[in-house]
Amino acid sequence: MNPINLNEIEAANRKRLLDCVRRIPKGVPAGWERTLFAVGGLMYLGFSNLQTEKLIVISAQGQRVIDCRAGEKTRCDGNYDADDLIALAGGLGEELVPIAGEEGGGLRRCSKAGDSLVSAAPLWPKEQIIFMPEFALWHESPEKCTVIFDGYEIKAFGFSRCGAYMAVGSADTLAIFKRLG
Repeated sequence: MNPINLNEIEAANRKRLLDCVRRIPKGVPAGWERTLFAVGGLMYLGFSNLQTEKLIVISAQGQRVIDCRAGEKTRCDGNYDADDLIALAGGLGEELVPIAGEEGGGLRRCSKAGDSLVSAAPLWPKEQIIFMPEFALWHESPEKCTVIFDGYEIKAFGFSRCGAYMAVGSADTLAIFKRLG
């Protein structure tokens, strides 16, 4: 009887997963459009739960609210708590918006439509964010999925409550996706 070689099993599994990740198309998923913003020193992101098209962006340059529907960004007075991971922002009333970024937290990784987002780092420290539509899984159906971000220092990513918007923020870039139709 031959002994099991765990190194060979691990190497074969890693190769299988890398091959699968390489088959995932890159870009903007069908039915979505992307807007890119340069952001210096991004720290936190948070979607409003009441005005679901509004995204709070907290960076070294200050705090802004982006209207993901219109693509407009507005500098605002605001405050955030890195311990409780919540923020207030001008224009959003008294809503305490959950934020995610440097000190933790998390945005929604799934939408009501069955779309989901996952991070992968096959070539660490470079990271990818993979969009998986309608309950697809990247390791089972890579051709149905899309790599929507491929870079470094991801701070936060996720969907708005309504699922019509998603955001991926790295240390210097913010990509906002809007569902068409």
